[in-house]
Amino acid sequence: MVTPLLRLLHERHPNAEVDFFCSRLAAPLLELNPYVTNLFSLRGRNLPLALSIEKQRLVRKMRAREYDLAFLLESAPRYRILLERACPGRIRSFAEVPFDPGRHAIHNNLNVAGMPFASEEAWNMDLPLAPDDEAAADRCLAGCPAPRIGVHMGWGPQGRKRRQALRLRGWEPGNFVELIRNLIAVDGIHVILTGSAEDARDTESVAGQMPDGRVHSVAGQTRVRELAAIIKKLDLLISVDSGPAHMAAALGTPLVVLWGPGRLQQTRPVSNLSPVRILRHAVPCAPCQSTPLQKSCRRNVCMELITPDEVFAAAQGLAPFLNVT
Repeated sequence: MVTPLLRLLHERHPNAEVDFFCSRLAAPLLELNPYVTNLFSLRGRNLPLALSIEKQRLVRKMRAREYDLAFLLESAPRYRILLERACPGRIRSFAEVPFDPGRHAIHNNLNVAGMPFASEEAWNMDLPLAPDDEAAADRCLAGCPAPRIGVHMGWGPQGRKRRQALRLRGWEPGNFVELIRNLIAVDGIHVILTGSAEDARDTESVAGQMPDGRVHSVAGQTRVRELAAIIKKLDLLISVDSGPAHMAAALGTPLVVLWGPGRLQQTRPVSNLSPVRILRHAVPCAPCQSTPLQKSCRRNVCMELITPDEVFAAAQGLAPFLNVT
């Protein structure tokens, strides 16, 4: 959701050098971005600067670049401390330009950079892929002819909640089973289950309950850009609120999102390239993300209210090949 800012900065200042600082996990998504001059990434974000050799080296590298201006799009104080050491020049952040909770994160990012009037037509996200990423996707999808529907069951590291159904953005595995059975009831449909290595047990369990080999799990078998390349080759992605949902929006893959505790106005996937359908039931406690309610929630009724039939109907609305009688 920061990539529209990178593109608009380049359009306004084509001769400027723009460096990007992000987590090690996010770095592959920016390695091929044509608007980034240097990419700096950080593995250990929680260790204090005084105790982190990695952060100290990073500060020296960034300070040598002698920046004229820095945009800070994170609110945690540890990033401000690091950036103040690395960029003694001017810093603009949500401290100087307050975050508007009623507007999308893309708008807020552009607002920090002094571009609040950029239209939503300029909000498309960029996710460049390499030929090797495309080739890896082709290998994963070998034997799965179109039409192909992706289903992304997982959402981030599991932490203390070992079962997907117990995590707030999760949906019961039984719901996925019912949904996928409806999908493959249409002749010729292949379903691709995506996810991280942590999701593999869930996806393989679901695939094992399907009858005829038209459901395939690639969870844990791809790097992040390879996963993006798979999503690009899908005819439709059905996902919980997740990073892969945003990948689909960036790559022009039609998308159905099952939305629960997240802040819809701020972080919903947006795309001018392909349709996005968000399924959400406005329960009184939602959105609970980043509030005390999130920590006390023991039952994600916001996700329970979404039914397999509702998801299948939404998929039919975006994928005409599912409308077979």
